Amino acid sequence: MQLRILLLAWLSCPLLASPLLLTGQVRAADSQVFYAPRTDNWRVQVDWMMKEGQVAQVGDPVVVFDGSGIQASIDQEEVSLINAREELVRQQSDGELKVLEAQSGLDRAELLVQKARLDASVPKGTHSTFDYEKYQLELEKALVAKTKAVDKLDQAKFSHQTALEKQQLKIENHERQLAYHRHKLTLMNQTAQRSGPVIYADHPWNGEKMFVGATAQPGWRIAEIPAISGLYVEAWVHEADQARLQPGQAAWLSLDAFPQRRFEAKLKDVSQQPEQRREWGNDAYFRATFEFDVPDNLTLLPGMSAQLELQGEQDV
Repeated sequence: MQLRILLLAWLSCPLLASPLLLTGQVRAADSQVFYAPRTDNWRVQVDWMMKEGQVAQVGDPVVVFDGSGIQASIDQEEVSLINAREELVRQQSDGELKVLEAQSGLDRAELLVQKARLDASVPKGTHSTFDYEKYQLELEKALVAKTKAVDKLDQAKFSHQTALEKQQLKIENHERQLAYHRHKLTLMNQTAQRSGPVIYADHPWNGEKMFVGATAQPGWRIAEIPAISGLYVEAWVHEADQARLQPGQAAWLSLDAFPQRRFEAKLKDVSQQPEQRREWGNDAYFRATFEFDVPDNLTLLPGMSAQLELQGEQDV
């Protein structure tokens, strides 16, 4: 009878679910992140990086990407710009010469008009009818020639101005392209805007640390210089365990750098949109962030590995 009572009492008591263990990393709320820039290719190679953990000062180069293709474009645009400017000088000289020739033609036509007008102004009875009609015809021809000379001069001026404007547009286009490529080249050499230790980012596909010689797609995180203040722990929760987490939930925090120490942490937020972590398979994971207080006698850096232990809720 007593055994039966004890068994019933044990069955009626609530059971504690097994603790939930999570692994994560220390993150900084504020940091300078170095991203792979956009280039004409779909990926870019990391040529050089400051050693991980080394403290960068403001203005120090941190990440350098392969800019050989961009430099080749710059060299080509510089040659094209020089040629375009030389072509502008040539067109300026040729156009001015054609305008000068057209102006000379107009001056000659004006002189011929004046001469023909003098000959045609002689009274009809002074010359024979044949000569009189001839002088009148020559005046008409001279007037027509002058009109054509005026049109030729106007056309020469218009063609000259149009050619210069078109060539100037080509020069401006080469200048814009050159400035664009030079700006892209500056993005290949990324410098520190704040002082702090350099932390390499994880490869988004295999989770390994980024390294010199790696190829990255535009927008990938390559490295960061985090702020030492405002640290938190980021963990990824499997979709099967996401329902067990509630904001404000307490947890014990352990850091690989200080395996003998445990800290109190609190769940700050759990994302509602799952993400796929390629290095972990095809399952879905939810991003969880935990806040904690850092003791004054410990120096923590972003990137440190962490383990979180959350006590499960009671099962009834």
